[in-house]
Amino acid sequence: MTKTELDGFVRYGKLFSCYGKLLSEDRQNIMRGYFDFNMTLTEIAEERKISRQAVLDCIDKSCKKLDDYEEKLSLLKSKETLQKALQDILNEDEKNIKQKVEKLLRKI
Repeated sequence: MTKTELDGFVRYGKLFSCYGKLLSEDRQNIMRGYFDFNMTLTEIAEERKISRQAVLDCIDKSCKKLDDYEEKLSLLKSKETLQKALQDILNEDEKNIKQKVEKLLRKI
């Protein structure tokens, strides 16, 4: 799965939202343009007055860093697990909610 395929694009967008502040300001701006504003490589390159290849290299290296951060910290995985558990709780009847919340709190 690559950053240009839809699933990869969404995944890297989520990783950027978790770890984007750990990237340099230049990389943050390029990644924000690509993932948040859906700009093309050419649009980013023209705006920043750099080559399209430089933009692509920056995105590739940044995505690798985001993968490394997730591998070490697992914030996105934890967030998605918590969201799923909370969604499951919303689907429960009232008597089971307290038990599920207590179980979830123990995991945190």
